[in-house]
Amino acid sequence: MICFAKPAAPEPKLFVELSSLLDEKTCSRPSPALSLHHKTNAMKTKLIILTGILAMMMSSCLVKSLHPFYTEKDLIYKPELIGTWLGKDSTTWEISQHKVFNGFLKDEKPTPGYDIVYTDQKGTSKFLAHLFNAGGYLYLDFYLPDLEGPDLAVMHLVPAHTLAGVELSGNQITIKWYNEEWLVKLFNDNRIRIAHERIPFDLDEKNPDNFQVVLTAPTADLQKFISKYGNDPEAFKTGKKESEYTFVLKKKQ
Repeated sequence: MICFAKPAAPEPKLFVELSSLLDEKTCSRPSPALSLHHKTNAMKTKLIILTGILAMMMSSCLVKSLHPFYTEKDLIYKPELIGTWLGKDSTTWEISQHKVFNGFLKDEKPTPGYDIVYTDQKGTSKFLAHLFNAGGYLYLDFYLPDLEGPDLAVMHLVPAHTLAGVELSGNQITIKWYNEEWLVKLFNDNRIRIAHERIPFDLDEKNPDNFQVVLTAPTADLQKFISKYGNDPEAFKTGKKESEYTFVLKKKQ
């Protein structure tokens, strides 16, 4: 699998609105969907968002799954995560407890999940995350439930989950997304067997090396995989370098 440099055009549930997080670090093949931005000025803002989502879905270097990486019994709620966190380049992460509808004229019901609003100079991304323990380590499952754009295009997207390791230390959080290149290497070396699909980036291009991996295994199998390989330091690297999908956040005082 080849990971390319940042696309020249705009960016990324999962469906994927993670573009605001990753657009400066996009490491894969640009999607043809990027051309939407250049073909019309109508609904410009929504199309830019949609374009980023499609690009991330088609070119992500993150480990993705159709099923959650957690079960309800694994969930952990840590109130110390609530608040405003600052990343590099004046980026902000607003983390609050996720709440759901609880009936007419009733207060919303709190859940163990987190609503995360990420903002940088290019805009805002909103997603849902769940903190859980597997094999003695903490992880965040990211899932973006909301999407704006033309209905017909949205109907072609399939939501997915991504996985990140989490380290908490006082007023600092480190979030490290798992690298898809590492996962592909495990498959190629026959070190793991877990249900997955290899999806080509471009149906018109018959290059067997240009694909993304989507895990299709049930949650129980995903957790066995995490317990065995989740703490592999190579999972967070791009080549020999520390992964660019690592974010160190400081809590705003």
